[in-house]
Amino acid sequence: MNWERLWPHDEAILNDIADGDYRRALGTLVRGYQQAMVGFCHNMLGDDASAEETAQDIFLDAYKAMPRFRQQASVRTWLFAIARKKCLQVRRNRDRRGRIRQDKQEIIAQSAHRDPPAAAGEDPEAMLQLVKRSLGQLPDAERKLLTMRYDTGLSVADIAQVRGISMATVRRRLARALEALREVVDSEA
Repeated sequence: MNWERLWPHDEAILNDIADGDYRRALGTLVRGYQQAMVGFCHNMLGDDASAEETAQDIFLDAYKAMPRFRQQASVRTWLFAIARKKCLQVRRNRDRRGRIRQDKQEIIAQSAHRDPPAAAGEDPEAMLQLVKRSLGQLPDAERKLLTMRYDTGLSVADIAQVRGISMATVRRRLARALEALREVVDSEA
């Protein structure tokens, strides 16, 4: 990297920051340092997609930090300090997510993949009767909510309007009601 070619950019950035024109300073910073930031992030993170995304985050962090920049270091030193900190944070987060995914893989698989579908030989009428009996064992509010959604065919928005509650509340209550129904069906089967 030819760092001498960035001196005019650095001077313009410092002048813009001193004038409080942070947007223009950011534009000059991106034009001057984008290639260097993406390359640095690629070296730190090992892949192009993460490098480009992280470089954008670095410029955003630099923009937010501009009012506090006291020029005790060069623009390059300041920006690379932000970049190093951001890349280390991205690596820590990626490593942590990987550990969580590995530790919880079985639990995630069990949650995502319910019991296998019923065999082709099972009687659909018997399954329907089981669901109806199970619905009868649910509290009235849960039974009505499930009936409105799946029997009557009302949308979540329609149910929210009828009940006078938010759509998020309807979704939460539907999820709880479905889980309660699954538990009753599983105990009956």
